[in-house]
Amino acid sequence: MFDPTGPLPPAVYWRRRAVAMGAVLLAAVLLGWGVMALVSGSRPDVVPGPPPGPPVAVAETGPPPCADEAMRVTAEVARPEFRVGDRVGLSIVVTNAGNRPCVRDTNRMLRELIISTPGGKHVWSSNDCYIETTNEQPLLQPGQSVRNEVWWAGETSAPDCEGDRTRAQAGEYQVVARLGELNSTPTTFRLTS
Repeated sequence: MFDPTGPLPPAVYWRRRAVAMGAVLLAAVLLGWGVMALVSGSRPDVVPGPPPGPPVAVAETGPPPCADEAMRVTAEVARPEFRVGDRVGLSIVVTNAGNRPCVRDTNRMLRELIISTPGGKHVWSSNDCYIETTNEQPLLQPGQSVRNEVWWAGETSAPDCEGDRTRAQAGEYQVVARLGELNSTPTTFRLTS
């Protein structure tokens, strides 16, 4: 049984037996590995641990937006009196009047300076002929302000830049600053001839 017999040399028969034995051994190893994978895959090991705790709150990544209630908007005029035809220096000042830092959107289209007569007739607005938007979101500490300055050329304008522009006449005027839904109290100034 162990002595090879046949027309070929004995070494050939021994090689064939070694290859057959190796194939059987490899098949047995693969079969055992497959059975172990199936058994361990269907029954995962359970390691007892502590019960889950309460959910953890995730911290915000930065200061919150400024609420309208925490903001103060004012309109300022460079001086109380100008001559007709002079450029009038105006400012819109946005202040964090709250007690926490916050971020406020002061996009160019959200802020506006509006000049009118004391009777409320529209004279000019910084947004009448201006349609460019900007991305401005400053972080304001409590009490901190951001100021934007505008020059009024002393001419009238209308919404959507309609109609002719004429030189404003001598008299009393008032300017109101707006940021979104927030409006300042009117600030008065005079044009003299």
